[in-house]
Amino acid sequence: MSRFLDEFRGSGPLRDVTILDFTQMMMGPVATQLMGDLGALVIKVERPVVGEWERSYLPDGHRLGGESPYFLAMNRNKLGLAVDIKDPHSLQQLLRLLPHVDAVVHNYRPGVMQRLGLGYDELRRLNSRIVYASGSGFGTRGPWVERPGQDLLVQAASGLAADSGPAELPPVPSATPVVDAASGFLLAFNVVAAVLSARETGASRQVEASLLGTALLMQCQQAMVAMNTPLRYERSEAGVGAPWTEAPYGIYATSDGYLALSMVSREKLAQLLRLPDELLGLDDSAWFAMRDDVARFVADQLRERTTDQWLELSSSRDIWAAPALTLAEILEHPQVEANDLVERMPIRDGSTVRAIGMACAVSGIPSASRLPPPGVGEHNDVIWKALADRKRADEDA
Repeated sequence: MSRFLDEFRGSGPLRDVTILDFTQMMMGPVATQLMGDLGALVIKVERPVVGEWERSYLPDGHRLGGESPYFLAMNRNKLGLAVDIKDPHSLQQLLRLLPHVDAVVHNYRPGVMQRLGLGYDELRRLNSRIVYASGSGFGTRGPWVERPGQDLLVQAASGLAADSGPAELPPVPSATPVVDAASGFLLAFNVVAAVLSARETGASRQVEASLLGTALLMQCQQAMVAMNTPLRYERSEAGVGAPWTEAPYGIYATSDGYLALSMVSREKLAQLLRLPDELLGLDDSAWFAMRDDVARFVADQLRERTTDQWLELSSSRDIWAAPALTLAEILEHPQVEANDLVERMPIRDGSTVRAIGMACAVSGIPSASRLPPPGVGEHNDVIWKALADRKRADEDA
């Protein structure tokens, strides 16, 4: 589609890439938005009238400009195309786009797209260089292939949740859907790589990403130890930051907030706190074994000063420390502003909202927000007209 719909493309490095986007919820929309941020033309295909599921997912019933804030967060820089793909005529009309796109991206459960007539084998007959990318919960094969793939479920099943929190508590998942987000990043990266390969070789490519695969990749360090050594770590009673770390690694209460301490040598910790001689004299093995006692000792002392006081003392001793802030607090912090991590994003009612911009800066792309998140089927007319214009131009050539 390089000769039409140019007015909707960005100026970034993916400006001549076209994505047909069947994604929903978080994993897929994050991936396609990232590519749209970098200039790609992304056509989001949804059900007529109601659109994708995320449009109806509201935080305590709250909307922005009539839309779900969650949907707005992951669907900028896309055109909206509403098609009933269960209707044979509508499906055939949609398939006319296939020769003009570089990649199809979806995150339906395995087998759904095939049943709809949109499987890899069907689509590559229409475009021999198509990149067909799918995201799933647990992969496309194996005994869990039919299980629902949602972030919390995968955090639980992958071992991620089992490594967080004090020993006496159940496994503690991350509050934000970290696996969904990371899978979106990974999916976008592999789609771009596959498009480059398809253009170089002229062959189609299939990309398969899964939440389970991403969750394991995120744990690659621990997995290397678990698969190749007899070491097995258990969570500590005091809730030290990770099962394989020694105290004081973790987050502690101060007199007015919370302080995170990273990897700190005993010598530096003794410069900061009043470590008793019996702790200073321990060998490495005993120090690890007594991490609950160390953590409780550190916790008692850190309550004596404010977070800012501890940060100043830590900085002067080259100790790795940071305040433990809420999301609302860090979003107003001058560090976020200095790095342009938040920008004003237009939405369809003509207003703007604050949104997370491009987390990775690319020179020549000053802003992520090019197109507001679309309404359901907002661009149907312009897309079908552009396709008809392209057909006439090809016939006249």
